[in-house]
Amino acid sequence: MAPSKDKATEVVSLARGLAILRAFRAIDAPLGNKEIAERTGLPKATVARLAYTLCAMGYLRQVGPHAQYHLGDKVSTLGYTVLRTLSVRQVAGPLMQAMADRHEMSVALGIGDGADMIYLHYCSGPETITMRLHVGALVPIAQSAMGRAYMWALAPAAREAHVAAIRAAAGGSADAVEAGLREAIAEVDRRGFSVSFGDWRREIFAVGAPVWLDRGETILALNCGTRRRDLDPARFQEELGPELMAMSSEIGHRMDQLGASFWGD
Repeated sequence: MAPSKDKATEVVSLARGLAILRAFRAIDAPLGNKEIAERTGLPKATVARLAYTLCAMGYLRQVGPHAQYHLGDKVSTLGYTVLRTLSVRQVAGPLMQAMADRHEMSVALGIGDGADMIYLHYCSGPETITMRLHVGALVPIAQSAMGRAYMWALAPAAREAHVAAIRAAAGGSADAVEAGLREAIAEVDRRGFSVSFGDWRREIFAVGAPVWLDRGETILALNCGTRRRDLDPARFQEELGPELMAMSSEIGHRMDQLGASFWGD
């Protein structure tokens, strides 16, 4: 039976609503209807209507004198039921927390989605200067250590699909963004891990390493970073990068020992 017209309309509205939520980036400034429309490609009138509905539902909130939008607290519940059942979070979590405590930094695990990495798990040390990130947060693939490590580990076809999404998101700076990303990927060939020293946010220094699961069929990535800029970049390259690579190997090993797959099937 063909879907009803009302049902088809509901599906389109849902897709557009999700596109609006995905327009926001971690540590993003509030966005107005114009900025959201530019990021999503939706008509401004559609954005205004759906943003009003998302505010009423708690997924967006209006802030500032110009009534711009920011993600609401309810967004963190989206997909949480799925995330909390991922076995890799149970395996990686203690290792990540130990590293975060040891270095007083943030450690995260993520997976690629379009032009961004989605945080699947996040840990910070007791005295860490946090980066206001959380499970479900989005960080840009091209500028983040996690994203660069993830891209390096992908098969060519999957990598190019992400490059296309990154170029679309970058707009007029697409060529420069792609060139910088490819240069960063080449550096992972030499090191085995990636770095980002202020490339995403000026105050954030980080290293990243890929994680292979399911006999290489599923690629994730780790990062370890801090907002402190007084640390020597050499520490990230000589100590934290190799340590993150070792953690990646241990996560893969433990998942294999358990016979666990990423999706739990």
